[in-house]
Amino acid sequence: MATLPIAFISIHGDPLAPLGGPSHGGQNVYVRELSHHLGTYGFRVDVFSRWESPDQPPTEAIGPTAQVIRVQVGPPQYLPKEQTILFLPELVQWIARSWEERRADYRLVHGHYYFSGAVAMALRAQKSVPFVQTFHSLGLVKRRALGQQDPSPTQRLEIERRIVREADRIIATTPQEKQDLMTAYAADAERIRVIPCGVNLDLFRPLPRQEARMYINLPEELFLVTFVGRLERRKGIDTLLEAMGLLLTERPDLPLHAVIVGGRPKGSDDKQPEMEREETAECQRLQALLIHYNLVDRVTFTGGLPQNVLRYYYSAGDVTVIPSYYEPFGMTALEALACGSSVIASRVGGLKTTVLEGRVGLQFEPQNAQDLAEKLLYLMEHPEVNARFRRNARPYVERHYSWPSIAERVAAVYRELLS
Repeated sequence: MATLPIAFISIHGDPLAPLGGPSHGGQNVYVRELSHHLGTYGFRVDVFSRWESPDQPPTEAIGPTAQVIRVQVGPPQYLPKEQTILFLPELVQWIARSWEERRADYRLVHGHYYFSGAVAMALRAQKSVPFVQTFHSLGLVKRRALGQQDPSPTQRLEIERRIVREADRIIATTPQEKQDLMTAYAADAERIRVIPCGVNLDLFRPLPRQEARMYINLPEELFLVTFVGRLERRKGIDTLLEAMGLLLTERPDLPLHAVIVGGRPKGSDDKQPEMEREETAECQRLQALLIHYNLVDRVTFTGGLPQNVLRYYYSAGDVTVIPSYYEPFGMTALEALACGSSVIASRVGGLKTTVLEGRVGLQFEPQNAQDLAEKLLYLMEHPEVNARFRRNARPYVERHYSWPSIAERVAAVYRELLS
């Protein structure tokens, strides 16, 4: 099968970046897995991402039919997303020049996130190729959820509206996102395709509970809550801590413990001042909450961990909690379910769809610690229900969320446009 070259624009979502730090999460995984698996369906993918270190190679293979090309615009260090938008003209110029120098004949451009979409939109105008967009996050929805805590620049909403008007296809990862695009952005439903994110079923798989508990060095008698995600306010770790505080104030005898897996890896030699400041501020806030709720001995922070280690934490936990204020999709839920963990998730965004309530887990109202506490206590007091959720988890994601099947559906969108 001949391979057709396409360009991914993922400016802040380098598919090979270490996960855990600010802005390094689900989008990075999505771009890496999708670009890798599209090769099976006849596409060769070049992913354009901005450099974050002078030590990064200018190009790096993701797989046999995909590579990342690092865009040397702006300082070679991590930049908050709010600052990256200042470099949009230079990003367009650099990528367009790269296309010409390498005589690339991309048949399609696919933008990831709004300012990558702005770059893709400009390249589409220059190169006359179809333009596909995946937002990964919508500014209006995020603003409603976070209010004054939303750091997005004011021009974000206008950029998103232009992308919605001009994209040939928009890939929404959830039915909720499609509805938001139609109601908040007046998107044309005919140009939207709902295709969820996937999960690597080889990387994320169930492990025996005893083996997993031994690996993470926590005793089996604990009721263990697992959280995996970036250490930032919108992830709702404060809601989890408050819920634990409520439970343990009433029932100090409960064998309740939480392990928080997130942030940059401990001992990381990646010196990025902006990243350090963002993460340090959130860590200090969470440490103060530990003291406030008397949880110092009830919560373990691991720092960021490699993806191939996460299955031990998902498998060791009695339940994975995803307490986000706002979550466009929530790939952590799929990872947990693939490892045979039940999930309690806030009723937001994609989590409303992926965490089937009463089948693989429970949902609670976002930022409602009392509601979360009640759900935790229910699973502690009904282990047979939790066991049923755990039995259902792996088969559920195998049927609906394998990356090869997701890539096949995206490839069908490309072929529709290219025909």
